[in-house]
Amino acid sequence: MTNTTLTIPAKNGGSFDAYVAMPEGVSPDNPAPCVIVIQEIFGVNNGLRGKCNWLASQGFIAIAPDLFWRVEPKIELSDQIPEQLQRAFDLFGQFDIDKGIEDLKQTLHTIKGHANSNGNVGCLGYCLGGKLAYLLACHSDVKASIGYYGVGIENLLADAKSIKGKLMLHIAEKDGFVPPEAQTQIRQTLGGRDNIVLHSYPDMDHAFTREGGDNYDAGNAEIADSHSILFLKENLS
Repeated sequence: MTNTTLTIPAKNGGSFDAYVAMPEGVSPDNPAPCVIVIQEIFGVNNGLRGKCNWLASQGFIAIAPDLFWRVEPKIELSDQIPEQLQRAFDLFGQFDIDKGIEDLKQTLHTIKGHANSNGNVGCLGYCLGGKLAYLLACHSDVKASIGYYGVGIENLLADAKSIKGKLMLHIAEKDGFVPPEAQTQIRQTLGGRDNIVLHSYPDMDHAFTREGGDNYDAGNAEIADSHSILFLKENLS
C-alpha cells in the first residue's frame, strides 16, 4: 500500500487536498475500484487515514478529501481532548453542507478518472460523513454509498427518491444524536427498497466503530465493517 496527497480543484475556484491510500499492485493495467472516505467533524485525522488504509488493504483506492478547507484547511482534531472537541463543533457550525457536496462531487469526478481507477466509485462516511454519504447517493452517480450513524438523515428523506445507486446505512439504536423517532422515520421511509440496506445495532451508541473513542465496540465494529466490505465488493468490482 502507498499513501499520497492529491490536490482537487473546487467547482468555483480554489482547491483542496485529499489523502489517498493506494492498494498494492494497482496500475493502469490492473485498475481498482475507488471509495471516497468522508470525514467526521474532526477533519482528515489519523483515525480517518486509518480507515483509508484499511480499505486499501481490501483492494480499494481510498480517498479522503479535506471538507473543512474553506474554514480551516488541514485541520486534525480528536474527540478525546475537550478543547479540540469544542473546536470540531465550532468548525461544523461553519461548514456549508451544499459546498461540501460540491467538493465530494469534484472528488468523485477526479478519482473516477484516475489512471488506476476501474471507473467504479463508492463512498463511506461517519457521523457528518454518514449524512454526506447519504446525500451523495441522492445527488450524484456514485454507485454504492455507506453511512455509519449519520446525523440528520431523517430531515432529508425526501431526497431519497433520487437515489440511483445502492445505499447502506448502519444505525446505532442507542445513538444520542439520532433519537428513536428519527430512526423510525428512516426505517419507515427507506426500509424495503431494493437498492437500500439498513443494519441496526441494538446496544450501540454513536461512533461505535471509532477506534479509541468512548463508544468503540470492537465486535460490532467488525460486524459493520464486514457488511460494508461485502457491499462495496458486490457493487464496485
